Amino acid sequence: MRPLHFAVFIALLVAPASLVRANDAVAGLEAGELVMRQSDQIEMAEEELYLSRAQIRVRYLFRNHSDQPVKTLVAFPLPPIHMEQDFEYGFSPANSNPRDPVNFRLRVDGAPMAVEVAMRALTPEGHDVTKLLQKLEIPLLFLTPDAASYDRLWARLDALPPEAMAQLSAAGAVLWEPDDGFVANWITHVSYYWEMTFPANGTLEVRHAYTPVPEAFIFGRYDLEAGPLRDEVCMDRAFRAAVEARFGDEEYPSTTGYLLRYILTTANSWRGPIGRFHLIVDKGSPDMLVSLCRDGITKTGATTFEWWAENWVPKRDLSLLFLAPPR
Repeated sequence: MRPLHFAVFIALLVAPASLVRANDAVAGLEAGELVMRQSDQIEMAEEELYLSRAQIRVRYLFRNHSDQPVKTLVAFPLPPIHMEQDFEYGFSPANSNPRDPVNFRLRVDGAPMAVEVAMRALTPEGHDVTKLLQKLEIPLLFLTPDAASYDRLWARLDALPPEAMAQLSAAGAVLWEPDDGFVANWITHVSYYWEMTFPANGTLEVRHAYTPVPEAFIFGRYDLEAGPLRDEVCMDRAFRAAVEARFGDEEYPSTTGYLLRYILTTANSWRGPIGRFHLIVDKGSPDMLVSLCRDGITKTGATTFEWWAENWVPKRDLSLLFLAPPR
C-alpha cells in the first residue's frame, strides 16, 4: 500500500538514512560481505568534507607509513536506508539508478576509478531477504526518475499475487494482511568499494563526489520543542529563536525540513587520528536555516560555514538539519 504521508524525499543515506554518507574505511570481502578492518599502516593525513543538500564532496590525503606498497580494499558505506519507514521517495534522475543510488564518482591521484557496489536488504530483526526480493524482481531501493515511473512501480508491487506476498510476509520482508497492499519492511545497506594500492612511504589523494537525497519531512513546533531531532542536530538557543521568529503567532506553523546524515566514525579504522580535518557546510540559500552538532563552527559566507581540527578522532557521526522558510 502506498504511503499517504506528505513526505517528499527520504535520504538514501539515512541514514537511515538518509541514503547521508560515510568516510572511507579499510575493508575486506568475506563470504561475499563487506567487512571493515583496522589499518596500522595507512594514515588519513587530511580530509576536506563539503556537505550540502545538492552535493557532497570529499578530498582525502592518505599516507603509507610502511616500506612496502599496501594493496587493500577500501569501502564507503552509506547510512542504512530504512525502506520500512512510512515515507515516499522523491523523483530525481540523478538518484534513479538502484545500482548507483547517489551517482558516486571516484578519482585517485586525479584519475577516475571504477567502483563496485555491495547491497543487502535486512529486516529490522536482521534477517537477510536480499535473494527473496531479487527472485521476485522487487528492487531493494524504490528509486524512480519521475512520478509516472513511481506510479508504475507501486502498481506492480500492489498487484503481486498472494503467493508472493505470503513468501515475503513469512520472511518478514513485508507487513501484510490478505486485503492489504504492499508495505515494505526491510532496511537496505549499500556500500561502494574498490581496490587501491598505497605507495611505500608515500601519499595518495582520493576524491569522490555524489548526489545525496536527504530525508524530507514537515517540521513543526513539536520538532522544535520536544522532538527527537533536538539532540541529534543540537538545536541551540539561537537556532530555536530564529525558527520561532519565522513561525510567529501561527497556531500550527510548519515548514519543510531536510535531514542529511553522514557517517564519520568509519575514519577510525585508519591509523591514528585524522591529521587535518576541514568541514564545509553549504546551506545553499541565505534564507535556509541549518543546525548541526559542531562547536566553534564559523560562518564564512552568505551560505557557508566552516570548521577545522587537527589530530581529530570522530566520536559521532554528523546529522545536518536544513529548514526552508515557512510555506
